[in-house]
Amino acid sequence: LDKRVGEIGKRLRETILAEIPAFTASGNPEVLPELDRHAGDHIEELRRLLAGGEIRDFEFVRAHARRRAGQRFPLEAMLHAYRCGHKVLSHWIRDAAIATNPRSREEVLSAVADFSIEYTDTISVVAAAEYVAQTRALAEAEGDRRTELLSILVSGYDESDGRVARLLK
Repeated sequence: LDKRVGEIGKRLRETILAEIPAFTASGNPEVLPELDRHAGDHIEELRRLLAGGEIRDFEFVRAHARRRAGQRFPLEAMLHAYRCGHKVLSHWIRDAAIATNPRSREEVLSAVADFSIEYTDTISVVAAAEYVAQTRALAEAEGDRRTELLSILVSGYDESDGRVARLLK
């Protein structure tokens, strides 16, 4: 796996950008650097898991989903990126596994397919749940701000109050 880490990161980026226009269409300058960081996080997590590491809580996926929700980046594009990544990452794992034990090719293919599907399913569920939770929290906060603004406008306000000035902006 280690021999192709750089190549796989580059291939992930190329595949995702070729298949999902939302990444290149976004005007947010953080979208592409975050895509690269997140792809690297997945590569490192897979290397750790395949080296015998324990399954963790996928906090890096949760944090990424929260950022994407805050940027109003489309959830479907994010989940589609995971599906695109599945193809690239599963082939990377498959090739490395076959190189270490070419005699049990069928067993390797089956195990890699099962692992890759489980990994992609898990990160997709974690990301979607976190994205939705963050979107709801942001919507509630926006509703609270609007309610407070309306209340201030109806009841009047002190123009020297900095909090009110920030809210009105």
